[in-house]
Amino acid sequence: MSLAIPPSPAAESDPPSSVEAVSPRSIIEADSEPSDGAESCDTSTKSVNQSIFDFIRENGRTYHRYQAGTYMFPNDQSENERLDLQYEIIKVLFKGRNFYAPLKDPKKILDIGTGTGKWAIEMGNQFPNCEVTGTDLSPIQPEWVPNNVKFVIDDANEEDWMIAPDSHDYIHTRILLGCFEDFREIIKKSFRCLKPGGYMESQEYMPTVYCDDGTMGPDYAFAEWTATQDKAAMTLGRPLRIANKLKRWYEQAGFVDVHEEIYKLPVNSWPKDPQFKMLGRFTESNLLDGLQAFSLQLFQKGLGWTKDEIEVYLVHVRKAISDRNVHAYHKIYVVWGRKPEKEEASAS
Repeated sequence: MSLAIPPSPAAESDPPSSVEAVSPRSIIEADSEPSDGAESCDTSTKSVNQSIFDFIRENGRTYHRYQAGTYMFPNDQSENERLDLQYEIIKVLFKGRNFYAPLKDPKKILDIGTGTGKWAIEMGNQFPNCEVTGTDLSPIQPEWVPNNVKFVIDDANEEDWMIAPDSHDYIHTRILLGCFEDFREIIKKSFRCLKPGGYMESQEYMPTVYCDDGTMGPDYAFAEWTATQDKAAMTLGRPLRIANKLKRWYEQAGFVDVHEEIYKLPVNSWPKDPQFKMLGRFTESNLLDGLQAFSLQLFQKGLGWTKDEIEVYLVHVRKAISDRNVHAYHKIYVVWGRKPEKEEASAS
């Protein structure tokens, strides 16, 4: 089942690790003088079934109504603003690129889990002759969008997924960890729905906290929170550690010419390099703004914690995130692959 929002007129599990000696890219040099904490940081849409706008209220946050409980994180204004900041952070990290697959003249693009729709809108502007569709469980996208962009309320988990086989030139996902019981199923569906020669691309966040220089001790509260979050997610059947498996899953699904790029994203402004310092500063803000959202439903439903227990626990986690003496970072994976042409598939 899916609900279209008309355009406006104009498990696999592996043990979470915490320290990695060899980095995917060159070592980030830490700033020799870490600073103190002062641096921290209607009408068209309403035409769909009105009930999907009656969001579920829980713990002072709102959550999606359509397929309630499928997505464990809020959809309220503060979370949407955090998602927009996250989008800008990734854009800078990728040096302005929205995609890595070698797109030439795509006619149909699908963005699974589009969120606030910023990526879909930018792609619509970049490819004005292409039909760009963004799907999500929440109707949180803007009303005024390019004429070639539309948003649809849809659940990619469903068996009767709305996308026709061999219909799209490019399918995109970004930061969907914890959204699916088995992301391999999304890859398989996407493979089926791509035209021969079409591309799929996933830009994914690895929640494991890494450190290259030994400054992160075994008692680092943010790494401990990550392990706790991972335990809760696995209990609920919503794996978080999928980024490092994507390349293998793409190949297993039948994609060819599969590529992988890995980027480092500092947890806070500990790096010396000005751009990494800026990225770290905004990432710190993003993490602090989202920490409650990342914890509430997972810890309550997966571990049985109360809201008060969670809030007390997060006090030390927030301090750890802002500790510039710990040179911690996350990895962002970019994986893309091509669906073989018919003659390639026949030959293989």
